[in-house]
Amino acid sequence: MTELERVLATALMDLVVSIDLTDDDDIDPGVATTLLEPIAAHLDNTSAPTRQALSTLLTDIAQQETNPVRRSTALELPTALGLI
Repeated sequence: MTELERVLATALMDLVVSIDLTDDDDIDPGVATTLLEPIAAHLDNTSAPTRQALSTLLTDIAQQETNPVRRSTALELPTALGLI
């Protein structure tokens, strides 16, 4: 993976994990779903090798997360986004 791909994957992970971990009083769950569904749909339209590569990259990035709550959520991200 290139540095750009890693930066973009990290940004995607940070955004999705932050939305997922935000309290329901701060972001309505319906709004959170509305924000995340297009991301999952876009990823669903990519090739299987691309989904696998992104899943591997996101897992690698998640394993480096030092906050245990964020790490746990980040490790579930490939499944949550429909990559695997």
